[in-house]
Amino acid sequence: MNHQIRRRGLLSGAAALALPFPHARAQGAWPQRPLRIVLPYAPGGSTDASARLIATPMTASLGQPVVVENRPGATGTIGAAEIARAPKDGYNLLVDAAAHGSNHALYRNLPFDYARDFAPITQLTVSPQILAVHPSLPVNSVAELVALAKRQPGTLSYGTPGNGSAGHLACASLAWHAGMDVTQVAYRGGGPAVQDLLANQISFTFASVSAVLALVQDGKLRPLAVSSLSRIAPLPQIPAIAETYPGFDINEWAGLYAPAGTPDAVLDQISEAARAALAVPEVRQRLEQLGAQAMGNRRAEFNAWLAQHRTRMSELVQAAGIKPD
Repeated sequence: MNHQIRRRGLLSGAAALALPFPHARAQGAWPQRPLRIVLPYAPGGSTDASARLIATPMTASLGQPVVVENRPGATGTIGAAEIARAPKDGYNLLVDAAAHGSNHALYRNLPFDYARDFAPITQLTVSPQILAVHPSLPVNSVAELVALAKRQPGTLSYGTPGNGSAGHLACASLAWHAGMDVTQVAYRGGGPAVQDLLANQISFTFASVSAVLALVQDGKLRPLAVSSLSRIAPLPQIPAIAETYPGFDINEWAGLYAPAGTPDAVLDQISEAARAALAVPEVRQRLEQLGAQAMGNRRAEFNAWLAQHRTRMSELVQAAGIKPD
């Protein structure tokens, strides 16, 4: 059974999460029509899965269909721009990944402002990343990867889901910490990067647990480390990068947003529905199987965390000299 089949099998049960629809809403009550969640990346990976897993229980609790649409491109900025200029009525939402907290530090001429143009609703998940290489690369640890890169400066390449993504920041940060001369190859999502790693077209990548765990278990990719501060349950034998470079902690995460200016009452209703969806035991279990931890904080808590995270990412981008290209 290949990875794609496993992933489809894991997510195919989403319909089983549906709850009985509530009674018809009063005339004029929100919502009165379907909601759309834009996912600004290619299908696949933990962010895509997070959006789709919450859509079914949110549909049941809101009494209107919640539909997920992929709008990939430009490290999530194409889909984000679409929602930034969408009507402020709660019917157009954004589920964005870690790039939402770092793109502002990389791109100076965006047609929107991440801090000004979006209303944070809740953080959905946090997901450690796996540093993986093709089995043909003669390395079995972070130290060996660093040594190889230093023996062959400029010859190793790393794939990322795009500039400013958690994968890009993790790779660039590791290169900065270790003093490696390596080349980024940016893709339109994590899936294409993993496919090129499988084809031995790139040297290494940081990818979500959901994207590579089955491939690692099948021996098609070799894991070297995880990006979180500590080891993870699915691969307890694989060290954290922080064991070599203390403090290294760059994870993937997903958040839910609406256009800034959306009425508070509507934001509160969306937040309640999303947080309730994340509390469904089947949703939490499936996220755990994908290597993600369900979060579901309140609007004010998410907004405060996001402000701190943006500052931290700005400092990292400047210190490591990370460029958008």
